[in-house]
Amino acid sequence: MELRQLKYFMEVARVEHMTKASENLHVAQSAVSRQITKLEEELGIPLFDRIGRNMQLTSVGQDFLNQAAIALNELQKAEALVTEYTDPTKGTVRVGLPNSLSTKVLPSVISSFREKHPQITYQFMEGTNEELTEMLITGVLDLTFLSPVPESSDQLEAVRFFDEKLKLIVPKTHPLADNFNVSLKELANEKFVLYPEDFDLYKIVTDAAIKKGFKPEIAFQSRDFYTIQGLVGAGLGISILPEMILDGAIFKETKSIALRDKELRRSVGIITTKKRNLSPSENLFRSFIISFFSN
Repeated sequence: MELRQLKYFMEVARVEHMTKASENLHVAQSAVSRQITKLEEELGIPLFDRIGRNMQLTSVGQDFLNQAAIALNELQKAEALVTEYTDPTKGTVRVGLPNSLSTKVLPSVISSFREKHPQITYQFMEGTNEELTEMLITGVLDLTFLSPVPESSDQLEAVRFFDEKLKLIVPKTHPLADNFNVSLKELANEKFVLYPEDFDLYKIVTDAAIKKGFKPEIAFQSRDFYTIQGLVGAGLGISILPEMILDGAIFKETKSIALRDKELRRSVGIITTKKRNLSPSENLFRSFIISFFSN
């Protein structure tokens, strides 16, 4: 099995078409086809179902793709690691970020870090806490911000930076719009616009409501903060969102109100995996982040 075969295989799997893959790889289609065939012969099992000109992974092919991606990723990291040891200020850091932190946390951190290490580059990926943790464990990410932050475990090293309050947002015409603060119990008969169920923010809000004696009526759900605000501004419900992303980003059709319930808050921090060591540039970035929030 050759590295070239794995690269060809992964590109064909990505685009599901031999011709498109060969064009993307800048290699003759016959060469790509030949290497895929050799790989299948070596493994003794088809990796693709040929459907006309399209190539669809078999179930075994999908399993092989998952492992091949991990293997190639580790090889690329090994190559980068050797380069970084000669100059740790020229590496690449792959950072994960929950959608609800992308507007405030990362820009200020990166801006400060680039002043000291302008040649380090970044790859950013967004997702839910579950998605980002999985990407970290499989080696797709080097470190990731999370909120809320889990406890450290055998696999993960967690660093907690701060706790952030959640705030209520309502249409500006809502009866509660002029209140200085509100309790969650007062919202029992409201319709909510929240993130999807797999977001930790959804769980924080719904769990707190259930403890107060009611189950929130969910009118709409969205992964996008601006969509949620737009729906609230249109009078389609209320929402509870992190204070940080609301700061300076309140739509004119909405108003934000403090919540009296102390449990409506979340922790913010980062996690790294204990399964492998960070490269020099990754260590630089991690140390800088910890110092940044300590100050």
